[in-house]
Amino acid sequence: MSEPNSHNSSAARLIITLSSDSSLYYAVLAVLVVTYSLIRTLSIAFKPGLSSIPGPVFAKFSSLYRPWKLANGDAPQFYRELHRRYGKIVRTGPKTVDISDPSAVATIYGINTKFLKSAFYDTFSPFYQETVMPSMFSIRDPAQHRALRRPVAQKFSMSSIRAMEPFADECTDIFLDSMRKMEGQVVDLGDWLQWYAFDVIGAITFQRRFGFMEKQEDVPTVHKWLMGNKWVAKLLAAQPFVKIPDPLRTIVKYTQECMDEYDSRPALEHSDRPDFLAWLRGEAAKGKPMSERDLVNHLSNNLLAGSDTTGISLRAIVYFLVKNPRAYKKLQAEVDAANRTGKLSHYVSYAECLELPYPQAVMKEAMRCHPGVSYPLERIVPDTGVKLCGVQLEGGTIVSVNAAVIHHDKSIFGEDAALFRPERWTESDEERVKFMDRHLMTFGYGSRTCIGKNISIMEMGKLIPQLVRDFDIEWASERPEWRVKTFWFAKQYGLICRLRSRKEKK
Repeated sequence: MSEPNSHNSSAARLIITLSSDSSLYYAVLAVLVVTYSLIRTLSIAFKPGLSSIPGPVFAKFSSLYRPWKLANGDAPQFYRELHRRYGKIVRTGPKTVDISDPSAVATIYGINTKFLKSAFYDTFSPFYQETVMPSMFSIRDPAQHRALRRPVAQKFSMSSIRAMEPFADECTDIFLDSMRKMEGQVVDLGDWLQWYAFDVIGAITFQRRFGFMEKQEDVPTVHKWLMGNKWVAKLLAAQPFVKIPDPLRTIVKYTQECMDEYDSRPALEHSDRPDFLAWLRGEAAKGKPMSERDLVNHLSNNLLAGSDTTGISLRAIVYFLVKNPRAYKKLQAEVDAANRTGKLSHYVSYAECLELPYPQAVMKEAMRCHPGVSYPLERIVPDTGVKLCGVQLEGGTIVSVNAAVIHHDKSIFGEDAALFRPERWTESDEERVKFMDRHLMTFGYGSRTCIGKNISIMEMGKLIPQLVRDFDIEWASERPEWRVKTFWFAKQYGLICRLRSRKEKK
């Protein structure tokens, strides 16, 4: 009995010593915390399955590896280089894996997949009345996503979108008139295409343009990862030294103002409006009410998701055409031929654009070469685990495919996958085109494909033929290339061009 008593007394003396000496207590506590963290880090780093996956050494031990490497805004090149160096499956964090394998795309993102979005997407949820409001894009639960999507899916169909074409036509008029006034001048066409996209989505959603093209002003932005955080947003808003705009809160506030203005007017003024707000209010009048929160959610999400991606894609189309004169002339010749035979209206309709094979191929190829979102689309491996690229991954592992990487896969798009070549879509056989289509991730994939895809395609399909029909566009920058910074969106800068009017339009 003496031995246990000896242990007990030793433990008691240790507790008394620690309680009487606070500095020693905190020192021991710190050692225990560090030891626990080290053991946990090492156990994850060398976990069976994950430990066999190649990748940078630092990535095994810390989730800070990716933010550190991505801080310069060069995500596409970073991930392509990782896969060139390590292969189809690369470990990019303690429990994070990036994949570039055609066979894995449907498994991870397919219609009936059990792979849910990771917590990363929470950073894109705005706040409404001081609570987080997950959008159709950021919401992670599939059942909640379906419930949010179901009431508005009809309005995003292509038949509904075609009824909204006049909104795009109004913006096209302003855009083309502005280009005529600046004919021969050096123009940052990238800014104008962004303004166009914003004004179109504003008109489609609220029958109200933002007026960016008339004012020739850009949109003030702060990175969503910062302003999407409630406490960071509050802290920045409270500090008295400089006024910092919060785009998420600003868009939600703007949405509420548009709704209040709509409700303040007589119902007869809204009877023929085809915009989203009028449609949703009309559905409520027919006995299909929607909560005020969901109304704000859908309408603000239109603005948040429907402007940047379209602006990026429009810039990509123009850039690759200007940088590839042969493709530019071929597209322009097809547009001119259709125009001379009366197949194009004054405002090119979306239906007419679909009958122009080469412009359609150019659009698709530009978005393949420069997807608007060039970050990995993170998903969580379900509890049952999965085998990808020959490696068994347990539930909870974060896996992802980056469109900027898979779109350069030679086994899918050919040996010249890194090049802009629209002919790959017009000259390949039907099965090859279908195979390439199945691996395009420009608008996401599967059930989480961007619901606003049709709006974006409609805008591009109408504007590009009209732009090349009316103008010759040439590169006018002192730099040989544009600049791209990727922080989720692959935002381009320096699309400096000069436009000259053409006679062919007549």
